[in-house]
Amino acid sequence: MKIYTNINENIPNNCVATIGFFDGLHLGHKFLLEQVKEQAISKGRQELIISLWPHPSYLFNRPIKLLSTYKEKIALFQKLGVQNLLMLNFTDEISKMSRVEFTNQILIKKLKISELVMGFNNSFGKKEEIKQDYDLAIPVNTLNRYYLEGNIEVNSSIIRQMLNLGQIENANNLLNYKYALSGTVVSGYQIGRKIGFPTANIGNIDETKLIPANGVYICQVLIEGSKYPAMLNIGNRPSFNGSSLSIEFHIPDFDANLYNKEITIRFIKKIRDEKKFENIDNLVIQLKKDKETTLAYFR
Repeated sequence: MKIYTNINENIPNNCVATIGFFDGLHLGHKFLLEQVKEQAISKGRQELIISLWPHPSYLFNRPIKLLSTYKEKIALFQKLGVQNLLMLNFTDEISKMSRVEFTNQILIKKLKISELVMGFNNSFGKKEEIKQDYDLAIPVNTLNRYYLEGNIEVNSSIIRQMLNLGQIENANNLLNYKYALSGTVVSGYQIGRKIGFPTANIGNIDETKLIPANGVYICQVLIEGSKYPAMLNIGNRPSFNGSSLSIEFHIPDFDANLYNKEITIRFIKKIRDEKKFENIDNLVIQLKKDKETTLAYFR
């Protein structure tokens, strides 16, 4: 995959292109990219995926949390076999362009694309133009709304809602991969070690990244190329009168110093909500149940 970050780079001409933010690269996006690829092949041309960054909500001071970071998005495009990717800097100047201006000045004059393939809700131009029909100087093929079997709609907003509710399995089904957080192991409160469940705390998570709802999850931890089953808690540690959000995981039967290591957590399933226990003994009893549930899943 060739990656471009500037419209003045030597990007191939006459590409079949699509444009959007593509948060999470879910099944709907995958369907769109497949159509772009097929259209390009049928015309004997190359494909060009134009992905905006940052998300428009950040430019308009109404930031939302995202399904994929900048680096994660590029990796997902790579995995899907994209031929040419332009990570277009979404500036204030671009945000103020009309659809015709953007098409003529950027898509035609600068990028010299031959045609556009767009998703049903995939658009560009000023806010007041978003729901208007296309009337551009290049051919535009707009696809139908994408559904999974059972009439299940797939879009980034729905997936964000699912993650905010802790519905990991549903979100993963729409993404077609396990939702993940990446960061660095940082020092914690060392409480878990005292009760037989040593935990590692995750920090330095990209500030744009959406963190799933508070609760206890079955996860898979990736550390230096190896994978480990783990139980993870997102929350405020109410049993210890915590006030700040912490994300900490326990790998059963694992004893190694993870401090400062870069890790990735893949979410598999939510076990339960976070709760405050009356005493440490009751907490330990529940943690043992969570451990057995986690190990049983991987067995």
